[in-house]
Amino acid sequence: MVRGIDVSDHQGTVNWTAVAKSGIEFAITKATEGGTFVADSFHRNWSGIRSVGLVRGAYHFYRPRTDALAQANLFLNMVKLQPGDLPPVLDIERDDGVEPERVRAGIRSWLVRVESATGRRPILYTYPGFWEGLGNWQEFREYPLWIAHYTTAARPWVPGGWGTWTMWQFTDRGTVNGVTGPVDVNSFNVVKAGSQSMVVVQVQRALRGKGYDIGSLDGVFGAKSQQATREFQAAVGLKADGEVTARTWAYLVDGTITGKATESRPTDSDGTMPTPTDAIKLIDVMKFYQDLPHQANALNWLQGSLESGVLLEFARRWRNEASSTTPIQLVDVAKFYRNLASQNQALEWLDTKLTAEMVTEFAQRWRSPQEFQPPPIVLANAAQYYQGMSHQKQAWQWLQERLSHEDLAEFARIWRQ
Repeated sequence: MVRGIDVSDHQGTVNWTAVAKSGIEFAITKATEGGTFVADSFHRNWSGIRSVGLVRGAYHFYRPRTDALAQANLFLNMVKLQPGDLPPVLDIERDDGVEPERVRAGIRSWLVRVESATGRRPILYTYPGFWEGLGNWQEFREYPLWIAHYTTAARPWVPGGWGTWTMWQFTDRGTVNGVTGPVDVNSFNVVKAGSQSMVVVQVQRALRGKGYDIGSLDGVFGAKSQQATREFQAAVGLKADGEVTARTWAYLVDGTITGKATESRPTDSDGTMPTPTDAIKLIDVMKFYQDLPHQANALNWLQGSLESGVLLEFARRWRNEASSTTPIQLVDVAKFYRNLASQNQALEWLDTKLTAEMVTEFAQRWRSPQEFQPPPIVLANAAQYYQGMSHQKQAWQWLQERLSHEDLAEFARIWRQ
């Protein structure tokens, strides 16, 4: 079972390293509520979840008395999704005394606004009794359902014509290392060989929309759907196992990731798609970079494997300069990649300079997440013991020079709150 947790200010400070080591694979944090409230823990959790390599998501707690578009805009201003993040979540569990039709119209407005802005169809969170009490509306069944139902049954109660669930919050009394006190624990509806459900239909539609051959749109996860999933996973740098867990699903339902990134490849003698080790392009690497430790390590390894002349020529092409005497760090290339034509041309040129052995080794490193190791120093502690010594000043200056302007601006904003 693929397990995840969801957290808010109630959980206080979460030790995400411990959470990741406990077997949790995804985490969703509260971001906003109503038209003005931002969770105190949001920024800390949002960065913390990603830092340990968990699949992350964020939710908005809907308040029907507040303008729906104002609520949507607050969420969009706070939550900046990246490839590999789960779609936005709308938590609807209060009517605040508002008549059902007004609640219904507000939900629709929020969902449409956020989907248009993010390119991801939002997830709708609710619980059965509440949803049925509102009217058990059927019109939202095309949105992924995150259902809260605490039961000992093998499956949750699914209202609203959904037919199935994408995520199931099965308890609010869970115990997870790294979280103080009880926490909501969830299961993700994994799609694998033989699965038959409306979730499979969603997966098949997404694969077909990205140019993959899934055969019939029949809700059965057969050989063609599995092969298409492996091809897609390979294209975005994931383990190509043909199963759709939370991580693969997050990439798959991201409408900003378009097109078929790999050509069809031969199957093994048993008819299955082999796990690729050499089919990787630098443009795809840059597009799906998430600043995860194993990704940075892979890029640093590649940097050290290239000749200085190649790196200088790549830097010249990347910067559109007549000549270049300063090489460029591939990790910085990934951080500042914007899918510009000149950038893609430089990356395509660099692809031609990689040997088959280099590509194979790099792909293996890129697709093999290692256990997260905590940083050797905590910056908050370094600041606490700062005494203005020359070597301390040099260390802080060194760090500042390596942070992007965007990172420093966001740090300044949070610091000055």
